Amino acid sequence: MNGETKLGVMSRTHPLRYGGAAAAILSVLLLGTSACTGEPQRDTRPDEISSEAVDGVRNASSVRVRMEQTGPEATDIDLTMDRGGRCAGRITSVDGTADIIKIGKTLWLKPDDRFWRTQLGDGAELPPAFENRYLRGGTEHEQLRDMAALCDLDGIHQALAEEVGKGPFVWAKPVTLEGERAETVSGRAGSVVISTAGGGGTSGPGTSGPVRFVQRNTDRNTVTTTFTDWNRPVSAKAPAPGASIDLARLA
Repeated sequence: MNGETKLGVMSRTHPLRYGGAAAAILSVLLLGTSACTGEPQRDTRPDEISSEAVDGVRNASSVRVRMEQTGPEATDIDLTMDRGGRCAGRITSVDGTADIIKIGKTLWLKPDDRFWRTQLGDGAELPPAFENRYLRGGTEHEQLRDMAALCDLDGIHQALAEEVGKGPFVWAKPVTLEGERAETVSGRAGSVVISTAGGGGTSGPGTSGPVRFVQRNTDRNTVTTTFTDWNRPVSAKAPAPGASIDLARLA
């Protein structure tokens, strides 16, 4: 372990950004009052649905983000985060799986055996000191900053505002989302993958129901991102001191 381990391998391209993806198709599935009435809700314009979804992320104090990317760079992300800097969950890619805990400016990453084999190469053995332990470092550490970005709710909102919330959008076929009837609006965008508010009734977006964004891009990847569990406490507890290794020691 001479400092050459490249943890960034699990996040080659930030899964929430696909800058310049030509003619990407974005579908925003918004759970609205139609879930209660059984009738399509058409008292708002499709473009307003997208704007409200972006605003929902901006206004949320916390949220659960589940992202599934299929294709050559298959990735699964399940993270719960808040604006106080707390985040916890798991990321799985073709390189392996890692549990993530973030509290403030510190991030803990616990890779599985497959991840370590990918990093170290065939035949290499993981030193016993690293077995079943977290790696610990600051969120600006070059090996961790991409992971930390996945837990940045402000960054997610910014990506949505810049890349998702641009129309025009049109109404599409309603679907079932998380067991509920959901309205769909579709548009053409140059990039994106993310999701935001959900709501319904008079509670407004980002307060109760789920929302999903689906993108198919020219890289043959399809990304589905679902936001749920709005404004709930985030359980993120720092591992015991002996359960982690400071990345600074690997430099």
